[in-house]
Amino acid sequence: MHAQSFQYTPNNIAIALGLLSALAYGYLASQSQYYGDATLSQLLWVAVTCASMSFALWYIYQREGKQIEVWLLLTFAILFRLIGLSSFPILEDDFYRYLWDARMTIELGSPYEIAPADFFASENLNERFEAILDGINYPDVKTVYGPTIQWVFALAYLISPGEVWPLQLFMGIADIIVILVLLQLAKPNSVLLYAWSPLVIKEFVISAHPDVLGVAFVVIALLVVQRKQMLLAGGLLALACGIKVFAILLVPFLLRFSWRAWLAFGITSIMIALPFGLKQAWLPEGLSAMGSSWLFNAPLYFIADAVLGPWLTISAVKIGLLGTFSIGSGLYLLSHLRHNKSPVHTTLRGDLLYAGLFMCAPAFNAWYLVWLLPFAVFRPSVWAWAASVFVFLSYASGINLSSSELQPYEHSAWILAIEFVPLFVLYLCAPYLQRAFSRFHVPQN
Repeated sequence: MHAQSFQYTPNNIAIALGLLSALAYGYLASQSQYYGDATLSQLLWVAVTCASMSFALWYIYQREGKQIEVWLLLTFAILFRLIGLSSFPILEDDFYRYLWDARMTIELGSPYEIAPADFFASENLNERFEAILDGINYPDVKTVYGPTIQWVFALAYLISPGEVWPLQLFMGIADIIVILVLLQLAKPNSVLLYAWSPLVIKEFVISAHPDVLGVAFVVIALLVVQRKQMLLAGGLLALACGIKVFAILLVPFLLRFSWRAWLAFGITSIMIALPFGLKQAWLPEGLSAMGSSWLFNAPLYFIADAVLGPWLTISAVKIGLLGTFSIGSGLYLLSHLRHNKSPVHTTLRGDLLYAGLFMCAPAFNAWYLVWLLPFAVFRPSVWAWAASVFVFLSYASGINLSSSELQPYEHSAWILAIEFVPLFVLYLCAPYLQRAFSRFHVPQN
């Protein structure tokens, strides 16, 4: 009898590429068991390799006119995240702030009152929290995080004080919820791009950034808006805003003219913040400090400083860019409300809204991109998914390059050019690329 040869079916290829991706993530996790273990080159190698395999798999299924089996998509999505749970956060120290905020909430009732630096002389810290305090960046600045996420930080503290794994677990669960909801709103092939995205896996289940919780609330809100459950949508969007202020951009598009939804939004916003104090929770001092002085991975600011530096301050550039974005998004909102399009998840260009916001903002961290990725599932585009790979170059800053010529969170001009110029070109070429791939397009639900 002859041994049965390997059949090059899309599902078999998916299994093969999924196993290869799992090996790559396993290698990365093995290289990151303590702070500073994994290198930038290792991260970039795994990210580019795994992203290329997921893009190739999407292309294969689209070419064959088939959808990936949901069980196959979910099996590897969960496997990748389980592997990520065994990794220490890579090229990140934000989690130290999360762990510290949790202690402040449980022990003092609020993380907003006192900056971490005020505890440097304290003798009441155990060895674990002394190490956490030493790891916090900008310890003289009070927390920037909203009220919803502070409750999540506190819950993680109650499970295991000073340990990052409960937060990684929470973010992994939220990430799977996002995938399950997206499967209710879009075809599996498009959800594959999110579910197997190395950016999503690295930033949330590995590095424990909380934005994915906000995105989970947003995509559930999209689903319940489609089902006309507006009261629930209002509460969910308030919770999302309490994770990251970025969610406020979507609120008027989703709640529209439903006074019940706006009432639920307001009541929920008050309830989650009241124990901390409404002003402190929704307008934290740390967020104001960050917004006024922080510049990171912001190419338009770099160009403006190089060209207009002698005549304009960074504050003036900030006002100009954010003002331009506000006007543009306001006009888009008026158009969207007037035409009353439905379903909202297929008509709302959240990908363009968030891309515009991040380009005009003075700081653009890699994990921010997750806010536009669900909309890139509903309306797949080359530029958006290419951005999920190129954005890894934001880690090529002075602190990770050990460069004496750059400040810790500064990028060289050539890194910014490599990261953003190809994306700009892809965006401009989007109509031509769309036509080229149109024969592989499978309509969304």
